[in-house]
Amino acid sequence: MTCRVYLIRHGEPKLEEKRTLYGATDLPLSKKGRKSAKELSDVIGRISPDFVVSSPMIRCLDTAEEAGLKPLEVPDLREIDLGEWEMKKFSHLARECPEDLDKRWTEIETFRPPKGESFEDLAKRTVPAIRGRLTDRRSLTVFGHLGVFRTILWKEIGISLRTVFSMEQDYCGIHVLDYGSKGVKLVRSNWSPQIT
Repeated sequence: MTCRVYLIRHGEPKLEEKRTLYGATDLPLSKKGRKSAKELSDVIGRISPDFVVSSPMIRCLDTAEEAGLKPLEVPDLREIDLGEWEMKKFSHLARECPEDLDKRWTEIETFRPPKGESFEDLAKRTVPAIRGRLTDRRSLTVFGHLGVFRTILWKEIGISLRTVFSMEQDYCGIHVLDYGSKGVKLVRSNWSPQIT
């Protein structure tokens, strides 16, 4: 039996300054983010979800709610924790710790910011959190985060993490995966409510 999985990224968060790193910081949606989330309702109607889960972070829960859904909160689906890098601007990190910022790219799978998580750490909690909810379901809809979904594509499809970083997933964009007996297949990437 194949289970179709819809990975829906949250709407745009309220962020004072662009080019700021955020992961574990629990940001609300911006006004634009709420509007985009509402526009998901048409797509949700076509998907007709069997089972809906979400990161417990407010930007994901509010995206689901604006789209007309009440998901089950799954703590292991929260975004990567960037530790001491949370809410720091890229320009600040480039100035204060350029070697570490470079290392985050050259050792992308295993590098941990101070007191933070690596993508390997993220995979250890997120992949089982999704796989454990596939049994006997026609579909699973997941409201989550860019870092989480990059990790899922890396581990489940086998795309290198560096390559996944070059793939777009807009706010409220949807990746569609099929989990079947022959493995996991990427059916659609960055599906937008505005593009049918």
